[in-house]
Amino acid sequence: MNQGHSRIQEYLWLAPVLLAASVALELLTPTIVSGAALIAVAAMAAAITSSFRYTLLVVAVGIAISGVSALEGHHGYPAEIVQIVEVLIASALALALRRMLDSQSARFSLVRSTAEELQRAILPPLPTIVGPMTVACRYEAAYAEARIGGDLYAVEETPFGLRLLIADVRGKGLGAVSAVSVIIGAFRERAESETDLTGLAARLDHAVARSVQEYADPFDVDAAEAFATALLVEIDRPGTTLRLVNCGHPAPYLLHDGALIRLDTGEATLPLGMRALAPGAGGPHTYDFPLGTTLLCLTDGVTEARNARGVFYDPCRDLRPATDGDPERLIDALFASVGHWTSGERDDDMAVVAVARHGADRRDGEVGRNGEVGRDAEPPGGEGGRGSGPAGTG
Repeated sequence: MNQGHSRIQEYLWLAPVLLAASVALELLTPTIVSGAALIAVAAMAAAITSSFRYTLLVVAVGIAISGVSALEGHHGYPAEIVQIVEVLIASALALALRRMLDSQSARFSLVRSTAEELQRAILPPLPTIVGPMTVACRYEAAYAEARIGGDLYAVEETPFGLRLLIADVRGKGLGAVSAVSVIIGAFRERAESETDLTGLAARLDHAVARSVQEYADPFDVDAAEAFATALLVEIDRPGTTLRLVNCGHPAPYLLHDGALIRLDTGEATLPLGMRALAPGAGGPHTYDFPLGTTLLCLTDGVTEARNARGVFYDPCRDLRPATDGDPERLIDALFASVGHWTSGERDDDMAVVAVARHGADRRDGEVGRNGEVGRDAEPPGGEGGRGSGPAGTG
């Protein structure tokens, strides 16, 4: 069911051990000592750690042990009756507790199934082929019970090329779902019409601010804290040029020939919902996107994952990606690496999108121009000095 429940099931041995201890107590101690208390605890332990049938079995064995002890013992008639009544009451409570836990588990399964359907509706699988690009994505909520949280992504094929959004909404769990829908809806509506990423960022910022001011607050937080960090990406139709607009989001990475580098997106800018405080900030950055290069976009659930010593995860330092640049394998390696780094203990959602240029548009035959990477330690650069940093507006 979940990780906590799996850990509880590791203690299935506890009830049999307690029953055995009660028998030993009856056989090896003076007659004044009774094992009824251990039998009662065994019934409760079974109810907490296992199924109703297992609990019923433990209860039956416990009642049998208590009955034999009453027949063979010499505690006196009233004492024996009291002990049997104690075991019966504890057994009834254990069975009732197990029924209650099973009912809660059924309700939890229904909620989880509903959350999964909601996630598929809001975050449907991305297209795997967009022009000359191969796309892969993965989302994992911090809370397995919810299966959905505040991270989001979307990809649209537009007249300007592939446009990608990855964002992190303030808040977690089901409370962030409506905010996610606001941002994804605005992106899908405007991605095909806005001529540049700066205008698209302004439209998304307006959508977030408007949803907070005019409608019931979808962010489920104070209006002053209603925001979403976001990264907007555009790869032109030939697949040779990469443009980025960063709205307070973790920077993306480029993988080429097995080397992973972090792209410089300039100074940190305000997130969506707050960009009106600094209009015009955070213009696009332009890079070359050579054949064989993979773009890796992620949320802070990756970069802020910590190990047992409190050290943050660093993809450039800790990730060992495959050299083929396959987006799906890159994401597999990243999630496995983060899981190993954190020992499976995370407190934030993770969303990752990887885009690789495979060279040719598999649908209409459009071929992207090849480019070369000069040095592994620097972002891919081309004519006009692109790739080493900001390149003005796209």
